[in-house]
Amino acid sequence: MNAIKWLTGAALLLGLSACASYYPIAVDVSPSAQVGGGVYRGQSVALGSQDARANDYVIQIEQAGKSPVVVGASNNLKVQLEQALAQGLSTQGAFVEQGANTRVQLELQEVLARVIRGHISYDVVQQLRMQLTLERDGRRITKQYRRSAQEEFPGRLHPELDKVKEALNKQLSLMVQDMLADRDVQNFINGN
Repeated sequence: MNAIKWLTGAALLLGLSACASYYPIAVDVSPSAQVGGGVYRGQSVALGSQDARANDYVIQIEQAGKSPVVVGASNNLKVQLEQALAQGLSTQGAFVEQGANTRVQLELQEVLARVIRGHISYDVVQQLRMQLTLERDGRRITKQYRRSAQEEFPGRLHPELDKVKEALNKQLSLMVQDMLADRDVQNFINGN
């Protein structure tokens, strides 16, 4: 009798771990910004960032009757976004250097792609929320940025996380581009 209990328990554990292990524990998140130059004429900015998200995962897979499976970012998301923003500012003509009089602080508030299983497809619902705070000589502006998107992908078994990751990277890249194209941000950095 004990052998049957042991075998049943082992089979149950193996089945549960097989479902959870289908998904990776992390995906590579790498946003980028496609912007043109000529916005700044050598203005210097100091760039910093902080991660104020309630959760450190970026994908949450939801299936009826099962606990959600979460997947994190394999790289530091805060650093990736800061680097994309720095690259964009540099392309636009700014110098990103520590100690500059104009300070730009990026705060991550929400970055999540929820994968919701249907019968023959799954929906990917993305919610992004970030904040930029710019300071110089006692002046300060704060800008909020939000993006949400929903996409449906076919699939009867497991969602393809490569597609989910690509959709998330696209939205993150668009958000960085929103920040770089913001006239209030451009005017503040230019001293207007």
